[in-house]
Amino acid sequence: MAGGRGGKPRVRETRNLGLKSEGAPSKQNPEPISSDGMWFIPEPLSNRLHQKSAIGITVEGGILLSPEEVMFCHWHRHVPISENWFSERVAEDETFPYRAVAFDVSRSGGEKVVPRDSEWFRWARDSHPNKGSFEAKIIWARAAEELNYLDLLTWVQENQEGNCLSEIAIVDDEMDVTMYRLSKIDPVGSLTPATKEKHPHLGTEQMSRRFLREDEKSWLSGEDNQVTRLFTELNSRGLLMRPGFKYGCRWRVYATPVDEDHAPWLMQMVEDSPKNWEGICLSVRLAEGVNKGWVIAIFREGWNFLMFRRHLPGR
Repeated sequence: MAGGRGGKPRVRETRNLGLKSEGAPSKQNPEPISSDGMWFIPEPLSNRLHQKSAIGITVEGGILLSPEEVMFCHWHRHVPISENWFSERVAEDETFPYRAVAFDVSRSGGEKVVPRDSEWFRWARDSHPNKGSFEAKIIWARAAEELNYLDLLTWVQENQEGNCLSEIAIVDDEMDVTMYRLSKIDPVGSLTPATKEKHPHLGTEQMSRRFLREDEKSWLSGEDNQVTRLFTELNSRGLLMRPGFKYGCRWRVYATPVDEDHAPWLMQMVEDSPKNWEGICLSVRLAEGVNKGWVIAIFREGWNFLMFRRHLPGR
């Protein structure tokens, strides 16, 4: 039998339907009422939900909630729903249970997360939509969904230009959620760029000589392809590329000589990158296990570098 880490496995959240008795109000709260594709909750309960937790959109006499907000309030604010209500939402959209779980986890750190169209906007736990600007935009996806890196790059770039963070909640088939924070970075190093004539940091020293890799030979010989173009870009930034075979990527990218410090990044070209979030999870977990950032190089009007990191709500 394989050995584990010891101790008991963590208890997985099942999020059952039905109100919990712990902390329940003396008088049962009203059920949400259908209203123009959203769900109405009247005063005075609406005031507490909106003022304390930034739940819902204020309207005359109460607030309007999205379906995922209704589920959050059912699990955490003693708002009743029926089995039929839930079944109807699933019949309308089979991904609804996954979206509801992603929304629940995105709020698990005490932050205030507000649905707006296809995104969720996140405020810090000590802030509120009535007080200040949001910190992040959140989207969600299923683990097996295919990725469009250009769309992700556009979204992240627009968010950074608007001075907000980009976060993604990924839901797997066990309805566990892993969150990532994406950022467009500008990697630079301190090395003098190699030239065709002088390149002391290229190659691997073994047996009293230096052995050049195929990508280094291609670059030195002047070949023109996507790999040599990226090599040229990184080299011009004072960076050093070493093989990433042990880490499942193209290169370990150093900002200093190899013997001075560890490589801060593991880099993959978009053509070789995972096709879905399952692959992203594996790559990021491996990178962060060795204290490195996992970066995808994307060419669009020049080279762009998109970094993925795990994100824990509330931290």
